Amino acid sequence: MTETARAGSAGAPDGRREPESGPTVGTAVTIVPAGDVRLLTGLLLSWEEPVSGADPTVRASVDISPTSMHGQTLPVWATVQAEGGDTIVLSAEARRGASAHILDLAGRIAAREPRRRSVRAPAHLDVDLRVEGETVRTLSGRTLDLSAGGCRIALEGGETDVPSLGTGQPTDVVIHLDRENRPQMSGYVHAVRPGGQVVIRFEELAPSYVEQIERYVYATLP
Repeated sequence: MTETARAGSAGAPDGRREPESGPTVGTAVTIVPAGDVRLLTGLLLSWEEPVSGADPTVRASVDISPTSMHGQTLPVWATVQAEGGDTIVLSAEARRGASAHILDLAGRIAAREPRRRSVRAPAHLDVDLRVEGETVRTLSGRTLDLSAGGCRIALEGGETDVPSLGTGQPTDVVIHLDRENRPQMSGYVHAVRPGGQVVIRFEELAPSYVEQIERYVYATLP
């Protein structure tokens, strides 16, 4: 374990502390840089949240593959799982740390999803839902919320389309993120709700699709 990791797990002399509900050293971290920069992954070396009422800045260090950053900062979203199962998204400025393997992050918690693997956000996007059954049908609608784990859809046909859908039914979903990005994903019907709404859970997604969706979701966070 590095000196950075020891400092993060034990607390810092300036009053910062690692809360019990925060992530632990060694937890996997996904870093999504703003703009057209490749996604990074690494391991958490330290996580320091301020005491109540102090400067709200959260500071963290992440061990990643060697980076070519030299002094400049880069806006990123960093996703990490808390010890209790929550998903935390840190909106931060990333800077090269003590070595080419370390990124130092300083920012604020933009979202925290209790006991969920993916952060969701309101989203109103066109979506095509291909439903398998005796015949293959394509239903149209709009997303109401979206995450890398699934989405909630308001069907264009409203209640008339809902009776034909059953929990567990396989589906293919095409989400129109923008003119160029329209990922097609396999999933299944998780729940059918009043008002012509259906909840879809995605099967395991390709990393490129996860990145597209997370970039969209994180950009909508306050």
